[in-house]
Amino acid sequence: MDIVDRYGLTVAELTAEEALASSGPWRGPDVDLLRVVDPHPRDQARLTAAGFIVKPSWVNWVAPLRASEAEFLGALSSNERRKVRRGLELAASAGLRMEVRSELEEGPLEEFLGVYEKQVADMRNGVNLARGEQRSLLEQSGSHIGVFAYEGSRMVGGCVCRVRADGSLLQLRYVATADVDQRGSLTRALYMAAFQAGRDLSCARMSLGNDTSLYGHITSPGLYEFKKRLGFTPLPSEAVDPGLGGDEADRFVSLRALTDPSLLLAYDAGSGTLDGVWENRPQGLRLHILASGEEVDLAPYRADFLSRVEVTVVP
Repeated sequence: MDIVDRYGLTVAELTAEEALASSGPWRGPDVDLLRVVDPHPRDQARLTAAGFIVKPSWVNWVAPLRASEAEFLGALSSNERRKVRRGLELAASAGLRMEVRSELEEGPLEEFLGVYEKQVADMRNGVNLARGEQRSLLEQSGSHIGVFAYEGSRMVGGCVCRVRADGSLLQLRYVATADVDQRGSLTRALYMAAFQAGRDLSCARMSLGNDTSLYGHITSPGLYEFKKRLGFTPLPSEAVDPGLGGDEADRFVSLRALTDPSLLLAYDAGSGTLDGVWENRPQGLRLHILASGEEVDLAPYRADFLSRVEVTVVP
């Protein structure tokens, strides 16, 4: 057993044998969760029976770009369409200028990283991943585009996206907005500009990038809801980025380092196939709502891409 800190989340990493031997109340070190990394398929049923939840480490949110913005918006709920259109109107009335750069340059990227760093600093457990990739982003500038929003000469937000080699997918790597009024509206306006840039490059699909499968620690439950409302479907990241796979089996001991509730995207029993992942069909993912009690309204979390939604009580 190893005790590790994952950005403020204290994790006991166990072998499957250790995990199965501790199927009762946890009596080990003071931790937030127990985890088996990449459990063998033969152990997954027994781990599930012992209270562990088998899940992909990362999920990637993907949606078809459709032929036009109007067609894309037509697939959303009426409420979300209003929010997007309101965001576009507010961006226009504020005089914001959207600029698409066909490759990344040092100056605009540095300005974007400044916006990104300020946003991460305001997060509960923010992790500044983009700064660590600054050099590699510039080295791969030809396969990336930047979509930036300006208020006068000041950058107030942006998206850094990678164009897949086969041209089929525009993958959002990093997004950030300045601390301005109507921040959510600005984000929606940026996304619409990025989606149109993808269409202009003849991409068929857009990815909103990879998230950890746990919402309530580094990322908030609100991010899950935001991406869901925009019509995106979460897939195990291996389906989109083969190098970012891996599974975990988790059993939560405490919510002290998490929001209450938190959300966990996990495999459904008997699932595991990635057939048809590009067709926006359910893939056997279920949603666990991790909460201190069972009285949770499930309605905001339901989605067509989920096989089910259930509450997992963490005392």
